[in-house]
Amino acid sequence: MIVRIFNIVALFLASAFYALALPHDLKNGDLVFRGGDEVISEIIKQVDKSGFSHVGMLWISDYGVQVIHSTPSEHSNIKDGVTVDSLEFFISRAKPNSVRFYQVKGSEEARNIAVQTVLERVGENFSIYPGQGVYCTELVAAAWLKAGVSISTGSRKLDMPFISDNPLIFPENLINSENIFPYPQ
Repeated sequence: MIVRIFNIVALFLASAFYALALPHDLKNGDLVFRGGDEVISEIIKQVDKSGFSHVGMLWISDYGVQVIHSTPSEHSNIKDGVTVDSLEFFISRAKPNSVRFYQVKGSEEARNIAVQTVLERVGENFSIYPGQGVYCTELVAAAWLKAGVSISTGSRKLDMPFISDNPLIFPENLINSENIFPYPQ
């Protein structure tokens, strides 16, 4: 109980600092997007018109609202890859006013499958190269697809030197899906 109260207070303080209104009806499997503070975030925002560079899936656990995401390492003691972070930590890595919550149209059963799918991938490497790991948008899109819900409108190649020439799913490919809609602000 004390942990839950601490998480609620910490989440309130984080949301106040980032002027973030948390939807009262967040559900397992919903998505949280941010404009991140990593170098890769700036590259993504150059080609993606959504204003976001990163996404994670919400998991409402006994420890509060958690975010499961694949990222270059944001912790000194954890390698790049699929990780579980508190929502407070996820938000703390965002640029101010660059966090937004999106609800996925999916049944409770589909939500549970999507969350379980990403949890099973915790520890997998971060990579935009096929067979070497998974990146954030690919992680959530694949999990929801396994649950029977398509949340991606497609992919496209990045025309940049030293970057994968494989098609990638960008945040706008998710946001433009008919199965995703923003929570009211």
